[in-house]
Amino acid sequence: MFRQTFLLSAAMVALTAGLSSQAQTPGPAAAPATAPTPPAAPARKPDVIVHADRIDQDKSPDIVTADGNVEVRIGTRMLLADRVIYDRGKQTLRAQGNVQISDAAGATEFADEIEVDQDFTNGFATRFSTRMPGKAPGTATASSAVRSDSTRNALEQVIYTSCQICEEEGTAPTWSLRARRAVQNQDTQMITYQDAVLEIKGVPVLYLPYFAHPDPSSERRSGLLVPDLGLSSKLGAFYEQPYYWAISPSQDLTIGPMVAEQVNPLLKLSYRKRFFSGYLQLDGSTTYEQEFTSKGDKFGDKTWRSHLYGGGLFAINKDWRWGFGVERQTDDLYDRRYDIEGENDRHGLFTSQPRQLISQLFATGQTEDFYGEVAAASVQGLRASDIDAQTPTIAPTLFAEKLYDLGAAGLLAADFSAVVLNRGQPQLLPNGQMTKDSARATASINWDAQYIAGPGVVLEPFVLGRGDVYRIDDGVPVAPGASSKPATITRFLGLAGAQVSMPFARHGKSMDLLIEPIAMVGYGTTAANDPRITNEDSLLLESDDSNLFKPNSVSNYDLWEGGARASVGLSAKASFGSGVDVTGVVGRRWREEADPAFNQLSNLSGKTSDYVGSMRANFGPTLSTGVRVRYDDDFNFTRIDLDATAHVWRVNGTARYFRIAKNSSGIEDQGIILNGAVKVTKNWSAIGLQFRNITDKRDLKLALGVAYEDDCSYFTVTYERTGAIDRSLAPNSGIRFTFALKGLGGISERGLH
Repeated sequence: MFRQTFLLSAAMVALTAGLSSQAQTPGPAAAPATAPTPPAAPARKPDVIVHADRIDQDKSPDIVTADGNVEVRIGTRMLLADRVIYDRGKQTLRAQGNVQISDAAGATEFADEIEVDQDFTNGFATRFSTRMPGKAPGTATASSAVRSDSTRNALEQVIYTSCQICEEEGTAPTWSLRARRAVQNQDTQMITYQDAVLEIKGVPVLYLPYFAHPDPSSERRSGLLVPDLGLSSKLGAFYEQPYYWAISPSQDLTIGPMVAEQVNPLLKLSYRKRFFSGYLQLDGSTTYEQEFTSKGDKFGDKTWRSHLYGGGLFAINKDWRWGFGVERQTDDLYDRRYDIEGENDRHGLFTSQPRQLISQLFATGQTEDFYGEVAAASVQGLRASDIDAQTPTIAPTLFAEKLYDLGAAGLLAADFSAVVLNRGQPQLLPNGQMTKDSARATASINWDAQYIAGPGVVLEPFVLGRGDVYRIDDGVPVAPGASSKPATITRFLGLAGAQVSMPFARHGKSMDLLIEPIAMVGYGTTAANDPRITNEDSLLLESDDSNLFKPNSVSNYDLWEGGARASVGLSAKASFGSGVDVTGVVGRRWREEADPAFNQLSNLSGKTSDYVGSMRANFGPTLSTGVRVRYDDDFNFTRIDLDATAHVWRVNGTARYFRIAKNSSGIEDQGIILNGAVKVTKNWSAIGLQFRNITDKRDLKLALGVAYEDDCSYFTVTYERTGAIDRSLAPNSGIRFTFALKGLGGISERGLH
């Protein structure tokens, strides 16, 4: 049988009386000889096109019936059915048998029988189901559905899930919402439920008289987020209910009040805003409470306590930007008591050490040959050993660098740096020293070039000239209430030398090999580290493989590597194709004189440094491993760092081991960090996390558990133990439970601690 095609114009052109099993279309009307300019016609609605095995006209001229593999198209929407009855008088379509409606957005609806208007915008359906497109596509089924106002679908006896529907009889999705009635509003992109029950694998676990969530096509929507609840030794039973407020397309606010059994309520706030020139993000919380221990025992005064983390960055013009970062909390242990995250996040131009907060205001500018920055910052120490009087306020700090390309003559860089450190009124520290204010200004010129001579010898000469001016208080007040007497210190520094290397390359069928011997020699100003200059910016200095061949191992300003120096080493790389390669470097540094300004950890305290080296092997995306070492003349390791990342077979994780023979306290420091998962089945995995201090034989953090993940949910159960001791907070352990429903959000429980 031939397929029949029928076109129904939006104006409902009358059907010819003789239409039966043959498809006809109205012929063109004869144009008049002359015609006046017609008035503007209203916008023409799209035509309705029908394809079917057979199309019949009923005895009534208004009824058209299409049978067999019926396809009805109107604009971007399409209807498929076994049978379609079109009533031209009522302007309705009734579809029966395997009905399916789809649109360009990807939404698809199914029903046993459906009656809609001619535009498919409103109608009624029985045994209805729909697939909703989005990041987490959802599926809903109902005994009946009524569509009204072109945007509202009212579903009776409905089941909703974002899981894939199992074809096996008796197999339930991981989760589903079963409700007496649900309404999907496509204008607000929300789905609301009445008398809803959350089922896990078909088992009812939670009843909700009213529930609402965005449909899968919604990008962002105001409403309640999934709560956080649990039981903690610090807080007792607690419940946190966040509310997300989409204030405008460019800003939002999350409000998260938390009530707990053993402490007063806590209010969390998170605000974000996008501007044409930048962004702003602030996270904070506040409560009125005493301090408390890991067991919830309270002590001290009851007062307002809070935290604020955040920052912003804004464009001034195409080259300059300004920004700020804020990190402050009222108590050293506030974040740990309330399990607040974000202390280690970067909120501006500078980053701080762990358990130290930095607030800053800055501006930066950059062009092809210029970089500049100006900033002010203050630091809040959260460690028990931190002394507020010893921590300065940095206001301001300046840096500017201008590059001059001299062509074959090399590259010239001129820079200026300045900083002011203010500690306020001089105070006597526990170590017997007085606090000091200081200021420094530095100007320098650095020239380097590269030349290739002979059979591939690479020669890189360099010259550096620098002048420093320091203004340092002696820390002793001249009179009570007066400031201390400042001292002015100047020094002029110079450095000249060259680096020489000669790479040897060999290309083979299975391996490409590059070996490069490197040597650096230089001579700089001697006896430049004046004991009156306090080392403020080079406390964590270490000479290793990253700065082995640099003319000056010290990248900051307060310390200077003086006299003659030389470095000799070897760099190598082997490439095997398919992303597999091995790289490494090893070498050593010599100095003319030992300098007591450098400590043992710096690797610059003697005339000869330790041997330093590194190696990294990459085996494509499956495995990457590396090692960095430092060892002495007797080949005893003074420092070793090992790391590996694996995505092999069923294993996915990272590992790191480190050992320092003597840390800043003069004792050995050794630890291991493990984090990963082993997939046991398609959906189940064993997960683990361990931060272990091997020296103290203590796990700073340990987590062992199992995880389940499928197309619509994520579930974990872990045993967690925190071994850190920080004043009133002692080690604790417990069970953590997390259950996330993709498409609805997550339900998490911190567990018992």
